[in-house]
Amino acid sequence: MAEPGTERLYVVVDADTLAGWRRPTSSLAQLHAAVDDLRRQAPAATIAVIGDPSLKWALSDVEREEIEFDIQTRQIVFAPAGCQGGHVGFIGEVVERAAAHGYHPVVITDQAVPNARLGRVRKDGDRWVFDLEGTVPRAVVRAPAANHRRRRA
Repeated sequence: MAEPGTERLYVVVDADTLAGWRRPTSSLAQLHAAVDDLRRQAPAATIAVIGDPSLKWALSDVEREEIEFDIQTRQIVFAPAGCQGGHVGFIGEVVERAAAHGYHPVVITDQAVPNARLGRVRKDGDRWVFDLEGTVPRAVVRAPAANHRRRRA
């Protein structure tokens, strides 16, 4: 195992989370600003921006055209249609593959991604700040079904 702080950091950004963070509608400009700040904060990290294909249609007409450039240049990757678990399942697969290749994956999202270390994000003025130490959420276990007694007729 690598010394703490020397792991190859792999940050998976849920595009939908950052584009819509504290906004009534999604913003490609906001996503770009957040990813730019992340690149400045963690220049040695490998960063993958993954979104749900519906994000494109949540953007304004102008940004919908702009996102085409991001798609063509692979700055953003949309989860394939019909993938198991939707874009969150796809993020989970990316995390597994990154870990298998010796990376230390951290996911920036507001979704529950199984077995993923979750980073946190906040804004400090106009700047985005990322906590990339990551925490693993506790497993959520479904409560057992309550025993319901039948009423006597």
